[in-house]
Amino acid sequence: MAGTCYFPEKWEGAWFQSGVRVPVIIEGPRLSTKGRCLGSDGDKFLMVDEKRACYRCVVIHEKHENVLQYKETFCHSRDALPTLCSLITGDALLYSLFRENATPVQCPFRGPFTFTYNRGHGECRSPVSNIDTCTEDSKLLLSYQACPDIYGSESTVEELQCLASWKEGSVRYLVGQIHHHHVTSNEDRFRCFVYEKTTPSSENSDGVDYRVAQSGDATCNGLFSATEGSRTMTLRRAPPINKCRFPSWIANYNHWHTLDNTASYSFHHRNSTLRISNSTGVEMKVVCVQVKHPIVRDDSHVVLVTHFTMGCQSGFTCMSFYRRDGHVAEIQIGSQTKRPEDACSPAFFNRTNLPYVTLVTNSQERPTQPCPFVGKFDISNIIQLEDSSYSKRVRQEDNDPYYDRRYKLRKIVDPFSDEMSRFRRVKRVDSNNNCDSRSFTSLVVGCNKMDTMEFNTDCSTPDIITAYTCHGRWEENGTNYLITTAQSRTHLSKKYCFMYKETSPNIISFSTASFCNRFIEPGVSGDLVFNLTNRGQCIEVNSSPQLTSVWQMIVLAYTLSWLQVIFR
Repeated sequence: MAGTCYFPEKWEGAWFQSGVRVPVIIEGPRLSTKGRCLGSDGDKFLMVDEKRACYRCVVIHEKHENVLQYKETFCHSRDALPTLCSLITGDALLYSLFRENATPVQCPFRGPFTFTYNRGHGECRSPVSNIDTCTEDSKLLLSYQACPDIYGSESTVEELQCLASWKEGSVRYLVGQIHHHHVTSNEDRFRCFVYEKTTPSSENSDGVDYRVAQSGDATCNGLFSATEGSRTMTLRRAPPINKCRFPSWIANYNHWHTLDNTASYSFHHRNSTLRISNSTGVEMKVVCVQVKHPIVRDDSHVVLVTHFTMGCQSGFTCMSFYRRDGHVAEIQIGSQTKRPEDACSPAFFNRTNLPYVTLVTNSQERPTQPCPFVGKFDISNIIQLEDSSYSKRVRQEDNDPYYDRRYKLRKIVDPFSDEMSRFRRVKRVDSNNNCDSRSFTSLVVGCNKMDTMEFNTDCSTPDIITAYTCHGRWEENGTNYLITTAQSRTHLSKKYCFMYKETSPNIISFSTASFCNRFIEPGVSGDLVFNLTNRGQCIEVNSSPQLTSVWQMIVLAYTLSWLQVIFR
């Protein structure tokens, strides 16, 4: 009896074969549905079925690391491998094995395309169907349209994930998985394709870029050309989307991030492309399509129509960019729509109801600036709120009729989260009620450092934030907004928005939050609410006249420099 042979190690694992209910397992010398390998010669393997006590020749060809194809003999009595293999005829059935849980590969063609298709009852030409590019280059989104005059055509959306591609002679093959709401098993998911790229000299090319034929089942049987299959498609390159540029004042700094560092915004490709990614790795690609007329006659505020792609979903959205300071910007993002002309209409972009995404540049690029209200202040009416009216407002927005739940692009601060995680409050103080932000008694601004605000407290715990560095500020509708960085070992990278207004000649009302929330009323709502009463300058009035004069000159110099920053 012959010894034992082993299959290539790279073949080991679970494979799907059409018509076989359980996965086909290749492990060491065993092919689960055929038995144990006794000997081999190149791609020919002598298998013994120990239950039936018979032998067969199996010829296996590796088409791709994720695709094996084989032919085999019936089970015979013991004979030499060449003798058994000679029994395989040219018209023997070809079986395909597709690797389960395979690593996807880059699709051989990339959208966007328009296409027509034929399922054997005529070509569905109008309305035209579309193939959109996904964020991952291993996926394509196929949107089929139903033609009223073509039997069997239907309106449906399928996501194709490419798993393998190879060439046999002049024929190119593709294997992928189809995902749509009708799919229930691997028999429905796996499909084989033959495709060909046309050339300008091809006969009857008529602007065609690719011809594609699809199998009707989870095999590659019967596919020999790109013009014959269960479904054939003719692909034409879609007209390119017109591109514009994002404002130079924001795109010149390549990397921005939100105050809580949960999302980053990066500009690429000569300021025409923006990539937004969050901490979980979800990424959205945004391309500038059209510049709308700015509301003010300068470039500090611009409204753009943009095209977004996130996963396999794509569409158009309106984005409004605001320049708040040299290293601080804000964005409002509207609802998604399939038509660019609708993106900035009131139905999809209502500026008064949309929250703002506050962005800052990287710390290496972001300078500090003098804080407002230099001096010493007493703190009163301090409240640390566990909830605010804004969360109620957010819940109301969930009922917005213009929000399409099929898409993850939201018209709120975080375009990635369906659960509004960006608005969950982050508690910034120690859980001990005797030692938290409510123990603050006074505030010193710009006395030790012009760019620093320092809260005085009797607590010594490292979890409580007592100092903030100032970076930029602006005024809007009577409310001032100040961007700060916490000076704390446990909160070093966190940024906060201080919102304040003068409520009386000697009292300033403050509120803080992890983003600049327009629905917060300073001194009324917010994460931390308090009032400030001016207690005096950094140097007491009874100090020497010379020292007081020097300090006043320093304050005047810093004030002038700050005014230059504002009006630069």
